[in-house]
Amino acid sequence: METKWEFSAGGVVFRRDENGELEILLIRVKNRWSFPKGNIERGEPKDQAALREVKEETGVDAEIVDYLGEVDYWYSMGLTRIHKFVYYYLMKYTGGDIVPQKEEIDEAKFIPINEVKKTLSYETDQEIFNRALRSLEKLGEING
Repeated sequence: METKWEFSAGGVVFRRDENGELEILLIRVKNRWSFPKGNIERGEPKDQAALREVKEETGVDAEIVDYLGEVDYWYSMGLTRIHKFVYYYLMKYTGGDIVPQKEEIDEAKFIPINEVKKTLSYETDQEIFNRALRSLEKLGEING
């Protein structure tokens, strides 16, 4: 069996709704919810790839406020095993309307921060979300 490596970057984008409540941007592919992310192009800096992918997948503009680290996992495609590394950034929403990238995702939306944990489909995303919560706490966006 052949092994390949993939490198992606993505973002945990936050904003406040009209009542001042924190919301997090999630995407849905089929019935699975996660954070926007995508492949890093050759020579592209990780942070720029993350911002580009968030914009491409969701239509949203954001700015990076913190680096959340990386996660990695394995999956198979045919006879190839793929070891994927994903680099995540905490991002603050700066504008733009949500326009899901129809070819790749089914839905994108901001959901209340207290609903994110039960909505996320993957363990690695839970891990990143916990890091995002700690970072938001440090930044004074949420109380511990």
